This record gives sequence, structure tokens and C-alpha cells, in this order.
Amino acid sequence: MKKQSKLALALLISFPLVMFTSCGGNDDVEKMEEVVEAPVEEQQGNETYYQIPSPDEMFGFIKESGLAFNGELLNPIQNADKYVTPNRQALNFGIYSADLAYTASFEEFDKTIKYFGTIQKLADQIGISSAFDKALLERIQGSLDNVDSLVSVTNSSYFSVVEYLEKNEQGDKLGIIAVAGWIETVYVVANSANYKKDKAAIERLADQKLTLENLLDYLGKYSDNADVSQLLTSLRELEATYATLSEESSGSGISLKKKENGKMVLGGGSSIKITEDQFNAIKAKVSEIRNNIVNTEA
Repeated sequence: MKKQSKLALALLISFPLVMFTSCGGNDDVEKMEEVVEAPVEEQQGNETYYQIPSPDEMFGFIKESGLAFNGELLNPIQNADKYVTPNRQALNFGIYSADLAYTASFEEFDKTIKYFGTIQKLADQIGISSAFDKALLERIQGSLDNVDSLVSVTNSSYFSVVEYLEKNEQGDKLGIIAVAGWIETVYVVANSANYKKDKAAIERLADQKLTLENLLDYLGKYSDNADVSQLLTSLRELEATYATLSEESSGSGISLKKKENGKMVLGGGSSIKITEDQFNAIKAKVSEIRNNIVNTEA
């Protein structure tokens, strides 16, 4: 039987930290390290699941962190008609899906409607329109006075695409879309945060080192696809930039750490450290990759 790889859209980094940082003492840390795992790659029978955060999770976090909405960071919807190859359309479907989540999280309702229309149009072009129906748009229009409902509906549209591509065994296309969406979220965070003022956002940006490793593992399954191979080249350049970040002992607290078997486990007294120069380098590389994706002349 053929082994399958699937993306599980889950908050890989922050969920365990939020759940367990209230525990104290080395004994508690040691106990949790023994029994609690947050797998990067989880195998269930004949399937392997790769956990990737969905865009709304990241944007919900940055809003709570006090970062302001910046519409100039969005990919303009008028660019959509200029993406004419299937690969460019799939990449920018991912970009626009993240922009959709960004506008919904910050209650930019007029923009949300427009961006939903844009991803609907791109969905038609890349052959995944079956993942959408008119009821979704009606649900969005009916949720304009309730931000929680609106975020839920836009998130549902993203999950519908994931489910459709998995059912139709289009993991390569799913990987391209998921990576582009992740790149856009990191791009927005990096270009919204101030290193000296926005500590929580900067820490979340550093944590994406682990998510990037997960994305590389997933895409590697489809490296024989030329479009995936090209995207992998860009991601490995970003990986090299992230590789300069170090994990340091803080003497207290709980963090995730990677074991040799490829799983993330809770451990005590360490965290990923990022300097201002490293932040600027990641920001520059992510911006370069993202701008190459949205470039209408490529």
C-alpha cells in the first residue's frame, strides 16, 4: 500500500508553550519531557502527518501582540490576473490565502470580501474550485459583524483546500500553497515588528526555524516536481539564514527541543535566540523570496 504524506494544520510552536509554561520546578519539567510530545512528523499507520500552522493562527497572535495592521504589506488583488502559469497561480493562491486571514484577523472586512473573491478566482484557474461553494461566500457576508465568525469562515476555506488536495493526492500542489502562505505570514510579521519593542513577535519569528524544518521535510517528498524543487532551493537559502540562530540555556522555563528521532519534545531551560542582525537577515531573505513570488513580471 502506498504511503501518504499529509499536512496537519496545527500550531506547532506556541500551543505546548501556552499549555505548560505555568508549571514550575525541575521535577515538573523532567516529568513532562518524558510524557509530552509535539511531533514534527507524526506517523499513523500508513500515513505521515506534518504539522504546519495555518495563517489565522499566526495573525491572531500578532494582533494580540499589539502589532498594527499594514495594508501595504498585502499583495494587491489586481495582480491576480497577471499570474498566468499554474505554478505562479498556486504560489499566489497561498499568498492571497494568508492575506485573507490577515484582513479577517484585523477586521478589515471590505478587504476580506475582496481577497476571498480573488482566491476563488485563482482556485478556478488551478483546478481546485470544488473546494469552494457559494455558501462559503454567503457565510462570509453574513459574518461581517462578528470577527470570530469571520475568522472561522476564512479558516474553513483554507482547510477545505487542504482536504480537497489531500483527497485528490495533489501533495505537491498543497505543499506549494502551504509554503507560500507561510512565507507571507512570516513576511508580514517580519515587516511589522520592531526588534527592540516587539519581543513576543520576534520570539515567534525565531520559533519559525522549527516550522521551516517541517516544511522542508514535507516538500522533500515531492522534490522530483520541478516547481517544488525550485521552491526548495529558496527555502534552503532561508534555512541557512535561520541556521545561525542558536538554542541557549535560560536557566528556567520550558521550551521545545528537537530530538534525533525528528520529534519535538518539551524540555527545560532553553530557547531559540535571535539577535538584531539575525532578525534583519531573516527579514531580508523572507522579503526576497516573497517578492519573487508576487512579482508580476516573472
